[in-house]
Amino acid sequence: LHTVMVHRNRQSAAFREGTPLIFGGSVGATFTEHCLDDDDDDGDDTATSSIPMGSLVAVVVDRNPPPKNKGNNRDSRGRRDARGGRGRRGRKPSADKKEDVVAPHHNFNADDFETEHRSTIQQSQLIGYGVFNPESMYRVRILCHETMHPGLTKEIRSIRKNTQRGSGSGSSTDSDEEHALRLILERKISDAIYTRLAMQLPSGDVTDTYRLINGEGDGLSGLAVDVLGGKAVIVMSSAAWCEIHRDTIADVLEKCLGEHPSYNDGSGAGDLDIVWRNTPSRLKQDGYEVSLEESSPVDDDDDESGELGTNSVVISTESSVKYLTYPYSDGQKTGFYADQRENRLMVAELCRNKRVLDLCCYNGGFALNAMIRGHAASAIGVDSSQDAVDASVANAELNGLAERDISFVKDDISSFMKDAIEADEDEFDVIVLDPPKLAPSLSSLDKASRKYHALNRDAMNLIDKARGGLLLTCTCSAAMTQKDGGQYFLNIVNGAALSARRRVTLLRVSGAAPCHTQSPASFPAGAYLTAALFHVGPADK
Repeated sequence: LHTVMVHRNRQSAAFREGTPLIFGGSVGATFTEHCLDDDDDDGDDTATSSIPMGSLVAVVVDRNPPPKNKGNNRDSRGRRDARGGRGRRGRKPSADKKEDVVAPHHNFNADDFETEHRSTIQQSQLIGYGVFNPESMYRVRILCHETMHPGLTKEIRSIRKNTQRGSGSGSSTDSDEEHALRLILERKISDAIYTRLAMQLPSGDVTDTYRLINGEGDGLSGLAVDVLGGKAVIVMSSAAWCEIHRDTIADVLEKCLGEHPSYNDGSGAGDLDIVWRNTPSRLKQDGYEVSLEESSPVDDDDDESGELGTNSVVISTESSVKYLTYPYSDGQKTGFYADQRENRLMVAELCRNKRVLDLCCYNGGFALNAMIRGHAASAIGVDSSQDAVDASVANAELNGLAERDISFVKDDISSFMKDAIEADEDEFDVIVLDPPKLAPSLSSLDKASRKYHALNRDAMNLIDKARGGLLLTCTCSAAMTQKDGGQYFLNIVNGAALSARRRVTLLRVSGAAPCHTQSPASFPAGAYLTAALFHVGPADK
């Protein structure tokens, strides 16, 4: 049995209130209680230097506050430290540096009732249960908070006590740990299902494609699950614990979907296929190397009939618009982005009889909604990927738009806009600018800012000069969205307007669709998408 003790301070209070991620700097000590019966074992052979990666741990905090420093913050010569006694240069150790945050690890046996380690744990306050990773900056990802799930916490505590007594569910602590993890996953996935049902997801023939689990927003940090077309369930793993407990996650997910009122046909999960995907770069940051076998789909039997393969198509429906998606291929993520659902609808309502330009159109979502739901006069989609353009054309045909004034062009959007500006022929009433992530980190923010500035400036120059029009400009970069509470991105757009000599009025700012849930305890850390709608005024002659 593993326990992580965090320092009692303002941060530990945030953990009790729902913050799911514990950095290394917050960990004061770790403990492993060896519960296997072995009369000849004195504990030395089973001693571990650290809690194994992916282990389920109890997270506790000392009930007693740390002693206050009553000294005068004087140095060895009796001089007062004007920097508050923080040491040389007055800097606190970084919580992100592994060498600064290695906490002591203690081993003891279950039958050693006199050990001080047991007493320390018993006198502490339980925060909850999570998964441990000694290689990650996130030492613990809390999956079950005692304050939010007191009943579930009680069940897990009972399992751990049975393990201590040697009367657990199996012959080793591993089986008891898996039992506890299954209980957590069942509760969290069930909660996520009911949350989506409250949003009317899925909703019959209107929308069968949405995000079912959104990481920390649904209390499962590092795990995301999308449903495509009511047929394919895409599991996206970006944390080591998800890969380590991959089979357990897949089993519980299949069980919960089999009981889902929208998919339960009396024979389990019906036609839903679970496909496992992961992000090797993020897993590497989490200290986990992905093997070729681990990057394959969960269900190895999916292709036995020969009906499913990398080119198998699933028709996904969102807001009554149909899309061809390829969940079994090696393409971008799941083959569909459900996060722009509400924004596509919002723009479509403003497109009646308008000329629409969809920049970085991907599979044509904004252009299709503008034509089908918004009754736009025309729409042009532009993307640098030929695959994206081909998908957009196929989706237009799928939705019966072959005879409508809609087209898709393969081109770099910067080149497309510059050519259009120089030709001075094409103007648009509504422009959507939804580029890929330009600022993957804070270090790339300056370079990305210049790119966003140029793109928005050129887009504004294509808005109808006589009457003005609408610009929906987006960023999916968390670094950009979270900078200065979102004001940073709006300032870039305003600067672009000054360069374009066009007046802009902010109409609304939105984010990802509500199925991309967020935890209020960690907001805005989970916010990554900003979609800002502006009215671009007429050009001043």
